Amino acid sequence: MDKSEIHLEDQEVTPSDLEKNEDRMRIGTVDYSDDKKETVIETASLESIPSVKVSHPQLVILLKKLGYEDPEDVTEIPPEVEYVADKISSMSLQEASDVVKMGVKYHKDDPNLSWEEYHEYEKLAALDPSTLNADEQDALNLLAVAGILNFHSPYKAVRACVDPRDDTEAPVETFRSYVLALIWGVIGAGFNEFFAHRLLTIAINTAMVQLLLFPMGNLWAKYVPCWSFPVWKGRRFHLNIPVPWSPKEQMFATLLFAISVSAFYMDSVILTIKMYYKESINFGYQFWISVAVQYLGFGFAGCLRRFVIYPSRAIWPTQLQTMALNKALFSRSEEKNTRGFTSQTFFFLCIIFIFFYQWVPSYLFQALSTFNWMTWIKPDNFDLAMVTGSMSGVGINPIASFDWNVINMYSCIVTPLFSYSNQMLGGIIAAVCVIAIFYSNQYDCQYLPMFSNSLFTNTGEEYDVTQILNKENKVDLHKYQQYSPPYYSAGNFFCYGAFIASYPMLFVYSFMTQWGVLKGAFRDWGHAIWALTRKETWLDSWRNDSHVLDQFHDPHSRMMRRYKEVPEWWYYLVLVISVVIGIATIEGYHTETPVWSLFMAIGINAVFLIPITILEATTAVQMGLNVLVEIIMGYALPGKPHALMIIKAFGYNIDGQADSYVGNLKLGHYAKIPPVALFRGQMFMVLIQVLVSLGVLNWSISNISDYCKPDQASNFTCPDATTYYNSSVLWGAIGPKRIFEGVYPILKWCWLMGALIGLGFGAWKVFAPRFFPTWFNPLVVVGGMINMAPPYNLTYMTPGAIANVFSQFYMRRYKFRLWQKYNYVLSAGFSSGLVISSIIIFFSVQYKEKDLSWWGNNVINAGIDAAGPAKRNISATPRGFFGPDFGHFP
Repeated sequence: MDKSEIHLEDQEVTPSDLEKNEDRMRIGTVDYSDDKKETVIETASLESIPSVKVSHPQLVILLKKLGYEDPEDVTEIPPEVEYVADKISSMSLQEASDVVKMGVKYHKDDPNLSWEEYHEYEKLAALDPSTLNADEQDALNLLAVAGILNFHSPYKAVRACVDPRDDTEAPVETFRSYVLALIWGVIGAGFNEFFAHRLLTIAINTAMVQLLLFPMGNLWAKYVPCWSFPVWKGRRFHLNIPVPWSPKEQMFATLLFAISVSAFYMDSVILTIKMYYKESINFGYQFWISVAVQYLGFGFAGCLRRFVIYPSRAIWPTQLQTMALNKALFSRSEEKNTRGFTSQTFFFLCIIFIFFYQWVPSYLFQALSTFNWMTWIKPDNFDLAMVTGSMSGVGINPIASFDWNVINMYSCIVTPLFSYSNQMLGGIIAAVCVIAIFYSNQYDCQYLPMFSNSLFTNTGEEYDVTQILNKENKVDLHKYQQYSPPYYSAGNFFCYGAFIASYPMLFVYSFMTQWGVLKGAFRDWGHAIWALTRKETWLDSWRNDSHVLDQFHDPHSRMMRRYKEVPEWWYYLVLVISVVIGIATIEGYHTETPVWSLFMAIGINAVFLIPITILEATTAVQMGLNVLVEIIMGYALPGKPHALMIIKAFGYNIDGQADSYVGNLKLGHYAKIPPVALFRGQMFMVLIQVLVSLGVLNWSISNISDYCKPDQASNFTCPDATTYYNSSVLWGAIGPKRIFEGVYPILKWCWLMGALIGLGFGAWKVFAPRFFPTWFNPLVVVGGMINMAPPYNLTYMTPGAIANVFSQFYMRRYKFRLWQKYNYVLSAGFSSGLVISSIIIFFSVQYKEKDLSWWGNNVINAGIDAAGPAKRNISATPRGFFGPDFGHFP
């Protein structure tokens, strides 16, 4: 069989002979002579260890630089380390010096690189290679560091998960990979959409699907007949191919599945219109508006590649566990002689452990999940509950939960230590500020619960927005003056202030500290859009021999040069078509949404998307544009809640989808998936997601009784749509003008405060970089404050902080071999086990509410923490309400 027939599409391979020979090298057992003091490492503890063409001292130094706590122990050397060691053997000192100098320049102020590592780079870059002897300690250090930079990665997290080698002959875009991806994409999109509107959501994640794809792919490869049929111009369609299920096929199918379960924000809009505004919208409108929203984010993602995919600094910490699991599933042969469990075995042990363990905090002993033990000391003590409580307080509790769902709320063992520390600092600041706001009774907040995400009336009751709307679902000012303005709890009030301050802070700080990147980004965008007007652009961008990755020199980018990259105009075309479909839909279906507002939402994303995505790519912190879009659109479209919902969906989903797609593309970059193949698969799976999600959503609305009602028997209460509905009325109907100028005038000053804080920290970093800690990022601190949005308090951060320090500090520094081998596999295993456990628990004991009543489940609800009362009794006041008199509301 011709090798080209293995693939549905031939891979475009255009490397130079040098790159081809260099990167396709296989590492095996080779005997070398002693002519150059090369040593074959042998040990009695193992039957055989592959020989490495490098001196023993050089190997020891390399292991030390890679972070191994016992570098003299040369047993159990991973194949990727052998690969780097072999590369070092043919590297000159001058080449090594040039690589390290480039690394010093590139990794300046890199928060994911420790100060000790960067300082060593500077020292080695200052050496004169012509004066060094190959056997000197400095020369060995220089070669080791250069080898890591040039053939692997300077980041320990990336080295633990990503293989620096690439097998260009491995099949990728095969019929079997597409079919398996389609099967699980349909199941995942439907399942996740079905449970997305339940009070306790359940979702199938990529780790669980990787677990299922692996045996299914291997069974397909083994038992399905290798039949083929002619298709077109000599190409053949292959039902199966006579090669094993490959890691690239596994990752390709996983990435397609991940696209099908990415954010689908339009479901909240559709639910809100149907269930709360009681309006009928046909499937055509739902489909076309969803297509426009989903593909708009996809188009933006392609435009972000040169900023958050190709650069090695964009490591995407939360995506690495997917790579680690893929590596572990195929690692049994490479780890068969190692001590301890193989990564694959450890993964399955983690699944089994968390599957059984999760029954304890989720059902048998629920106090371990909400471990508000400090309130048990004095259950009726209001102040104790507000300060330490997990349910209605800020959650200042050193031991707050033993539930992995809670512990891993912010991806604790994969998030870098500096990032989680900054977030934790922000959470503590937020907790102190909320307590200060509440106990100083700002805006009469003591008449309301301290930490709640609900809106309240001036009598302390939950706000019922239907009381102020007329038959056209617009605000009736007379009803409004007889009812109440909306009021926030102290926690919600602070959260909105932090959200508002974060946007000008992000803008100012990012433009001051990353001006070169952002300037280049906007220039490139402008040139790319202008180039689309020239006829030659459409063909030259595909036929040109130059590669966009020529300007990126890390090993992963060099290896990806052999695959044809997707031209930018493909993504811009998707972007333009999405905008056209969006305009046609909002105009054709008479949504009362002006076209200029759509372009305003796109413009907001064009300004903020790059710094937001860079932040997530380097720190694992997500910052959404939903609050910014709804506030701006509330001013621009007063009294139009429907229009605000639609534009908010566009504005927020561009950001959310772009992040999802970009993270997906980064995984493809790490796994060496041909970009054109991934583009085809992504385009197809986005359409599948839209069709499946809309079908499941409409079926649920029509067939589940009492859907989206507070007392729904199976907890399908649609909390996401309720929040969306409240926001549409608050910002679209009542409008930000009344909120900012009447109810909470201080919130409008948060714009200025955020800008000034960003200016201060930006000036500090630009003009006094020597005294600006590399690990400190004020944007991540603010992200930690936003994490404190009710009902998520410090309970959801503190346990993760403990796990983060243990993983990212202690294990990473003192038990590196174990950390490198197991850390990300453990995260993936726990994620998979949690999903399986949650599904079983739901259908066996939660669906029909088989409650287990005993002290361990009841104690968490026995005190004030669960009740969440206000500090002051409104009924005891002379007027029976707080704030302005009726008829004089702002």
